[in-house]
Amino acid sequence: MSTHSNLTPAEVVTTLSQIGKDIDEATDDLAEADRKVVMSRRRYEVGYARTFLSTEGAMEIRKYTARLATENENFDLECAEQEQRAIVAKIRALRDRLEIGRSISAIMRMEWSNQ
Repeated sequence: MSTHSNLTPAEVVTTLSQIGKDIDEATDDLAEADRKVVMSRRRYEVGYARTFLSTEGAMEIRKYTARLATENENFDLECAEQEQRAIVAKIRALRDRLEIGRSISAIMRMEWSNQ
């Protein structure tokens, strides 16, 4: 939004409505990102456990062997978690924009009622 004195009531409503739609869309994206994290974590943990249990040798050798064998799954998990964090940050930013828009809207209503 530009300075509030240049906005029309219709522009304020349109902007706030669009932010609401963006929040809804981001919320859907977050649900999908959450699903990806769960699936990625499961693949990583199961792969790690299988490799760890099937490896012979000392505890440290088994741990490092399992870690190396599941490096791609671990990377996928880290990427999914990063995507999840980015969407959460986007939702926070959208909610902040919505609050700012509501404040501007309230100021504009006061200005319009004084005209």
